Amino acid sequence: MDFDQGELNFNGNGSEDGFRKWRHELDEKKRAFEIRHGVILGKHVRVQLRGELRELEGMVHLISKQVPGPSSPLRMRIGRREFVVAEIESIIRIEEPPEN
Repeated sequence: MDFDQGELNFNGNGSEDGFRKWRHELDEKKRAFEIRHGVILGKHVRVQLRGELRELEGMVHLISKQVPGPSSPLRMRIGRREFVVAEIESIIRIEEPPEN
């Protein structure tokens, strides 16, 4: 599932209603995905993975654009570190780092 690109609804009335509706639907799908899988996408987070001493910090990115079936785990990454949902011990949203 790609939450950066969805399907545009061209049935709007010529204003930005179609875009707003598309953006709202995409945001709802993203929230449902986050709740279902216990992750936070597109925000700065701190993640503790099972069996690791150091926490990861950054944005969680989906590696696979397809929602996995029961036999294939959902793969994600922060930076160069790849992991699956089952490895997440805790995840918290933190303030965005200041831009220089």
